[in-house]
Amino acid sequence: MRIEHALLASSPKSPSIMSMAPETKPQSKLTTDKDGVQQERRVVRASQCHAGGQGGYTDVMVALGITQSREAQGLSLLYAKFNKDKSEREKAIERLAQHAIKQAPKLVGKAAGRQMARCMVLLSKLAVDDFCRTADIERARCRCGGSGKVYDIAATKAGGKAVEKTCSRCHGTGLKPTTTAPAYKVVKGLLPDLSQPTWNRNWQRFYQMLISKCYQDAEAAERVLSRVTSN
Repeated sequence: MRIEHALLASSPKSPSIMSMAPETKPQSKLTTDKDGVQQERRVVRASQCHAGGQGGYTDVMVALGITQSREAQGLSLLYAKFNKDKSEREKAIERLAQHAIKQAPKLVGKAAGRQMARCMVLLSKLAVDDFCRTADIERARCRCGGSGKVYDIAATKAGGKAVEKTCSRCHGTGLKPTTTAPAYKVVKGLLPDLSQPTWNRNWQRFYQMLISKCYQDAEAAERVLSRVTSN
């Protein structure tokens, strides 16, 4: 099951609830861990979520509950991205800021000083917002209109029919490329003495790692949901 569909279906007001399987229940599978101990694993089959009724909604909620228990940060990020859930966005920012405080390089901590916590919160907000960009938001779209495709003029002329290719600017994501300049500007507001060379040398890579962490956590949550709903 695609994570977007599960998140949409988790909303009680979602019309997609009616398109889910009736009166279905999560099934259990016995698995054996590396120490030879058998454990029960609840499995919600993707095929259970395609015909009408409230049962399918329950199954999706069970699957999301299991995912949340294992990858809470990743699921919060996905809710913030696809459902534009402000509450989950705040949770994701808080967790990422805590991670940032623990993992920040020594030179970053030294430069931040007493402003360390505020700097990490601001960087975490920007990192989460970067992750949450989607092509359906106009200001985030690339010149390709968010499709990730553009016409290949040379191939179109040669073949006599429209030929598309991957947008070279967004590499198929549909999103405008971003820079770390806004993050530097925000941090410099707290640390006026932070120079551009110091940012480039000590802070920039750390900020990019926070963005990567968002993608890694979200992918981990998607993997869990995929296993839980596997056939």
